[in-house]
Amino acid sequence: MGIMMKVTALCALAFLTGCASVNGNQGNQTPGPLEFDNVERVLTDLGPDYVRRGTAIAPRSIAQVVPGSSKNDVRSLMGTPVDEVNQRWWRYNVNLPLDSAGDYLVCQFGVAFDPDGLVTSSKWRRPQCTARYEELIRPEVPELQEITLFSDLLFGFDSATLSAEGLKELDLAAHVVLSQRMQLDRVVVVGHSDRIGSDRYNDALSQRRAEAVRNRLVAKGVDGRLISAEGRGAREPLVECQGRAITASLKQCLQPNRRVQIMIYGQR
Repeated sequence: MGIMMKVTALCALAFLTGCASVNGNQGNQTPGPLEFDNVERVLTDLGPDYVRRGTAIAPRSIAQVVPGSSKNDVRSLMGTPVDEVNQRWWRYNVNLPLDSAGDYLVCQFGVAFDPDGLVTSSKWRRPQCTARYEELIRPEVPELQEITLFSDLLFGFDSATLSAEGLKELDLAAHVVLSQRMQLDRVVVVGHSDRIGSDRYNDALSQRRAEAVRNRLVAKGVDGRLISAEGRGAREPLVECQGRAITASLKQCLQPNRRVQIMIYGQR
């Protein structure tokens, strides 16, 4: 069991529970909001009865305990607290999982309420617990792999029909998508154009080209339900080129802007 333990001349509460308070918490005084009381015990007096036993509570449930939640909300999400101080301060002993083998960290978690019984704040006793909890609730960010193919390679001039060379390139791209050792979340195909021509025309052309790429990937075995296609026209250029006259040199300069991105998202 991964149990945090700290025994000093002043406290051992990281390991103990249900013990008498010392110093400022003696007599009728009680801890204020988000104050964990300290206790003292001689190390040789520690026995199995002093081992704090926690409860497995889903981290995602704990994450829903936010300011403004009612006591009923907290009890529904986390169960009955192990301690209630003046009805203004609830404490829980929570088992935070450490690995798939079943090891866990026993942590104290406190919830403070206002006089109306609404949550004002919450806190983990130890920074190690805060860090582990944040790891557990951190959303998994899909891994991203991007393939960029230039439209001049995929299509003929002013066309959304794939060339023979373009078909070969997309067959290789489909192989990359299908051979990834990951659970595929989605594939986003984005078409881009240069600034030559009207915005409306470029938007439509880049959309048709993106859809042509999507259709080829589907034909090669990529699940079409996971692929989206969109055209962004000339709104996201990679390079800026001088001049307005449509010349061969301007077209060559703008070539990097004519492209199709294939963005692959998944979890390994």
